[in-house]
Amino acid sequence: MSTHNEVAHAWANQTGKNRKGHHMFYEGDTIYSYGYHFPIARRILTSEGIVVLMTTRKYSVSTAKHITYTWRASHHLKMFHVPMVRDNPNSAFNVQDYISRIVDSLEKAKRARVYAQHYLDQAQALIEEVKDYIRIFEVPGYEHMVWEPDAIVAGAREAAARQYAREQEAIAKRQAEAKRRYREEVWPWVKNWLRGSTIGTQGRLHTTRPLPRIEGDKVVTTWGASVPLTTAKRLYWLAVQCRRQHKGYVPHDTMMVGDFALRHIKKNGDIVVGCHDIPFWFMRYAACRAGIPAEQPKAIALV
Repeated sequence: MSTHNEVAHAWANQTGKNRKGHHMFYEGDTIYSYGYHFPIARRILTSEGIVVLMTTRKYSVSTAKHITYTWRASHHLKMFHVPMVRDNPNSAFNVQDYISRIVDSLEKAKRARVYAQHYLDQAQALIEEVKDYIRIFEVPGYEHMVWEPDAIVAGAREAAARQYAREQEAIAKRQAEAKRRYREEVWPWVKNWLRGSTIGTQGRLHTTRPLPRIEGDKVVTTWGASVPLTTAKRLYWLAVQCRRQHKGYVPHDTMMVGDFALRHIKKNGDIVVGCHDIPFWFMRYAACRAGIPAEQPKAIALV
């Protein structure tokens, strides 16, 4: 098992097709924090050489450290800071985000009493970065864009909004098609897995949230995590109480659930363990299939 720093450098230099650390790994051109749900960065070969799309998203302190390791390992490459790392880079979404950040910096500069120049420099750096992004990825719709600060504040949002609307329409169509395919092609396999089947489910369990099932003396999820059944039952009973009392639960001390820490239980009974947000009704389904009652013989107080 490699250190996070080793994983980042291996990815940046592509010393292999993949490498894993404890909570950080890469496959091919993309490096991830904790799981596929959080891509940190992606290497792309362009007509001007290798460039890096580095995420601007935030999640946790540990993920922020993973981002820092990745940035240090790849700062010798041309880098673009964008929210959407995995999507088509010639999408207008990332450009729209750049423009929003530029306008935000310019407006802060107008209001600032001390750090006005800092925000102006920040805006100018973003302007140069987005111009390079548009050129390299040939993003359409910005050929006649005037990148002077005043012009950006006055007209950039309107121009970007038109392009953004077109892009959102295309995204909506793709999402509708993806939902249809998921409903017809993937969900049947997930249902079979939840019911205990292992036939033909390998590589087909793509779920946006981790869904649980019971296997012997442990509970496993579609995201590959597993915890002892005794621990899972205790959490389930707490979740039932949270739903009935419409009251969330946050442990006073660290409560480990397998390799992860319980963060909290929501009012609706959903359990958040590490980066896993497990829906109550799927826990309920697994419990009913296993004959686990909704209440523990001796009640657990939410303290």
